[in-house]
Amino acid sequence: MVNILILLSIAVLAPIVGAFLSLLLKKWPYIRDIFSVLPIAISAIMSVIVFASFDGTATDYTFAWADWLSGSLQSGFHLDALSGLMILIVSILSMLIAFFSIEYMKEDENKVRYWFFMQLFVGGMLLLVLAADMILLFAGWEIVGLCSCFLIGHYFMKKGEEGSKPAKSGIKALIMTGIGDVGFLAFLSWAYYLNTQAAVANPLLITTSVLAPYPVFMGILLLLAPVSKSAQFPLQSWLSSGDTVDIDAMQGPTTVSALIHAATMVKAGVYLVARFSPYWGGEVFYIILMVLAGISCVGAAFGALVTTDLKRVLAYSTISQLSYMFLAFTIRGINDGLIAGQLHLLSHSIFKALLFLSAGAVIHSVASERDIKKMGGLRKELPWTYGFMLVGVLGLIGIPILTNGGYSKESIIRAAYVGITGTKVVDAQPMYWFVLIIAILTAFLTALYASRMFFMIFHGKNRGVKVHKPKYVMRITIGILAVLVFATGFILEGPVHNLITGHYGGYKLIPTDTGGIVALVSSIIVIILGIGSAYLLYGKGQTEVAFVENIKIFKSLRNFVANGFYMDHLYNIVFVKPVFWIGKQISYLKTGKITWNMILGSVVAIATIVVLVVVIV
Repeated sequence: MVNILILLSIAVLAPIVGAFLSLLLKKWPYIRDIFSVLPIAISAIMSVIVFASFDGTATDYTFAWADWLSGSLQSGFHLDALSGLMILIVSILSMLIAFFSIEYMKEDENKVRYWFFMQLFVGGMLLLVLAADMILLFAGWEIVGLCSCFLIGHYFMKKGEEGSKPAKSGIKALIMTGIGDVGFLAFLSWAYYLNTQAAVANPLLITTSVLAPYPVFMGILLLLAPVSKSAQFPLQSWLSSGDTVDIDAMQGPTTVSALIHAATMVKAGVYLVARFSPYWGGEVFYIILMVLAGISCVGAAFGALVTTDLKRVLAYSTISQLSYMFLAFTIRGINDGLIAGQLHLLSHSIFKALLFLSAGAVIHSVASERDIKKMGGLRKELPWTYGFMLVGVLGLIGIPILTNGGYSKESIIRAAYVGITGTKVVDAQPMYWFVLIIAILTAFLTALYASRMFFMIFHGKNRGVKVHKPKYVMRITIGILAVLVFATGFILEGPVHNLITGHYGGYKLIPTDTGGIVALVSSIIVIILGIGSAYLLYGKGQTEVAFVENIKIFKSLRNFVANGFYMDHLYNIVFVKPVFWIGKQISYLKTGKITWNMILGSVVAIATIVVLVVVIV
């Protein structure tokens, strides 16, 4: 027990301490780069050792702290199947992304800041998924959110729009994810007020009885956190905005996109839902989650289908795939949905990291060009990247039997089918029909937009970009991830499934049960239709679809989707402009005198505290 606590402590603390130590190596850039990867590698090694020795029994590794606050509060780490799986995902993928960064960020002038926030990010995410109490969980949640702001805005020092867009994008991500942070904090405060012990205990100990007075309201407060962090409708635009806005997380380095989209931040929302899903009660909550996930799933897939920015295609894809996981979690009454969602979390982390880093290799090779309409014909000039990205595309599409994405996606479709045909939670059958239809429709759209992206980049003729080949560091990294896309399909079926469920007997790569056969056959059909349609429309180098361009209503719909459904424009009218107007009206309070400002701030703070105390008492 003590050894596990030490290993977990090293895994969390190594990148956090490494972040500050790397600041001391500013004068030795090569040593600093290598050193900055080592703490993350140490976390990966510790995570592998812990995972290999874990027998599946949920255990708390805690220590007493803050005795002066309230009795003897326990804090520490909680290790179970979910957290064990998450530390493996976070640490190993972060290590590979950091290794890739050595070459990708080689010419960057602000690598000191980059490495600091990269390492701190990883440490914060590990703290989040391992926390045995709500206080540490929230601390990790906030570390991840703050680091994402600085990583997304990494290029803020560039001149003109090249600097202003990243700066605005980082702030936008911080504000929009902060909406969920407020909901999360309100949930914690209310839980603490209702039951002190439950607020600081293992999240698994927060039962529905603790939230009994207002279960739906409490559930919605908590739901704000994953909706914002995982960029679900209507808070999706911080991750991928419309083409005319172009202020989103894609303004950061592609390695940051890989880190945020594959291994860390956006997965925090999925983790939170998976962690608390057994205790969220009430039909209303599940309906809200299902509807939001359904809209995000299909809407983001259409977004990926019309945008021409390579990174934004993958960003929309991430939103859609996260929604896939949320939909799986709404399949309750049976464990299949929760299990399938967790399996897809693992497989998506791997193939999406591969896709983002492959995209990074492409962008790096074509002088930072991101418009896929300007690419084409890169297959001959980038054969290694072509092969590795093909593997990532196959994983995203979910090719059955061969890829991890095929296994986990079919598990979700199968879980929805079993929910419909089973006898448990009969009243929820309409929900499961909704999940099944959305899951199959999204599988078709995924095959279509992923194939479109691939054909436009690598097939046809080069449409004007100059190419230089990436070096071996990039090739090795994406090569490892490509192998994992194939290998982890079999791992998901066996060891990982056994770990999550506690016994063997899940869905097979080659199914024999009715639900599995339905999932396999429906997947094959929509994949063939999706790839076939993409080949007809884009396979020979086409960049536009004639009937979309020639029919006014289709062109208008495409523009509507390409502009991010005008969500940012709506927010600008409803929120941004009024706030700036209010700020202008009260600008006379800004006297420039520090003493006056301190007094005014103190009065506001005291008044707020008094109001809160009165309300609570």
